[in-house]
Amino acid sequence: MEHETRENQDPSASLQEKRGEWESVSPEANGLVVLRRLSFEPLDGSTNPWKNHVPLHAWAVESRIGQGDAELLRRTLERRRRFLRQWVSTDPDRRHVLRVCLTVEWRLVSGLGLQLGVLDNGLALHGTYGWPTLPAASLKGLAAAGARSAGADTERVIRALGGPRPRFGKEPRPAREDQGRGSVRFLDALPGEDGVKVHADVITPHQHPYYTSTDRKAHENSQVRQDLQYPGEHHNPVPLPFLSVSGDLRVDLVGDDPDDLDAVFDWLAEAGEELGGGGRTTAGYGYFSCSRVNEEEA
Repeated sequence: MEHETRENQDPSASLQEKRGEWESVSPEANGLVVLRRLSFEPLDGSTNPWKNHVPLHAWAVESRIGQGDAELLRRTLERRRRFLRQWVSTDPDRRHVLRVCLTVEWRLVSGLGLQLGVLDNGLALHGTYGWPTLPAASLKGLAAAGARSAGADTERVIRALGGPRPRFGKEPRPAREDQGRGSVRFLDALPGEDGVKVHADVITPHQHPYYTSTDRKAHENSQVRQDLQYPGEHHNPVPLPFLSVSGDLRVDLVGDDPDDLDAVFDWLAEAGEELGGGGRTTAGYGYFSCSRVNEEEA
């Protein structure tokens, strides 16, 4: 880290890497390496872990977590388009694709609470490129939640998303015959052509000792006796940093039945409008709209 101290300001830190000479870490660096393999002690020796995140999150915001290489993003999206076209062409009567643009209304955080690497950065990253993503499993869960919110027919949901799956309302529990793969498959969401913007956000609980002292599991795993703490204004606030994104994500749905693809699209749209995805939805995070992508424009 390179530290800089200015008069009447807190010290700042930036990430540097050795490439002949010391240079700022490239905006094309893989976020999986930078965010999940690095950690630093605060410059002032403080034990507050919030300061450990500062240089990493500053790089994440500036580089948009490795999206600095616009050509790599463009080629990756084009490679997926070519794959989907070829996949459909081998059996056009039974193979169908629905391309969706998922537009975040404000900000979205997927993976909040993930403890991967040295620091808990709380953002889902693509397993190859390290870009912000919505995993396919999360998209499928959102579709299922949207189907429940819209009151969709259970048999239709099982046909499209697979089973066993909880019945809606007072319908009987799923039977063994309901087990199976759905007709619709989800691919991990990728940033759109213009990428997504990354934001450094923070939650600041003001009653941290109270919340942690009431965690029974934490007490059972602790070797030191901890007394119950009561909420009080004398407790110091504890900043908990996390990363969020805004912008467009490309979602690709593939399946056997175009009607099922249309239904899943409607369920995703319902989830985005009414439920939100990811964490912090009660604070306004996670809401999105869906639109179909014309293949010629994709």
